[in-house]
Amino acid sequence: MGEPLVYVCRVETPDGSKDYITLLPPETAFAQGLAPEAIVGVLLRPLGPGEAITPQVFARNRPFVEFLHTVIARYAPQEPGCQAEAVRLGEGWVYIIDQRTPTPAEAVPPEDIIGAFEVKGGEVVPGSYRPNHRHLILSPRGFFRLNPGLHACLLRELRSRNAGG
Repeated sequence: MGEPLVYVCRVETPDGSKDYITLLPPETAFAQGLAPEAIVGVLLRPLGPGEAITPQVFARNRPFVEFLHTVIARYAPQEPGCQAEAVRLGEGWVYIIDQRTPTPAEAVPPEDIIGAFEVKGGEVVPGSYRPNHRHLILSPRGFFRLNPGLHACLLRELRSRNAGG
């Protein structure tokens, strides 16, 4: 899976225009508005023509980050890959690795570790998820990337939250 599809939604606020980054398409944003959790972050200034979104012009949104970790804590233990890794380890920690990392089978940079679950007896310990506060939503290698199953869960939960459900 490549970089997640992100959208820039320009919103007029009392303080002027703001460009919000979201995973929800503009038609959803304009029809329903954006819940705080649906805003991945904000651009610190307008982009020039053809300019990419980089860490220098992006500020993450804490409610989104907290929501992301809530979704991972809820759904990752049900993912077949997480379960298989817990069985393989027996004891220790299963790490949720950002799919953008260039070295998933080697040393993973701290900013590409999303979080971890404790494992005992080959099973994920319920309630053991620990977010990595050093994880970057946007790094020089792009926006965060979840595996397809977790990404689908995140989008489903964002749509539900954004619709007021």
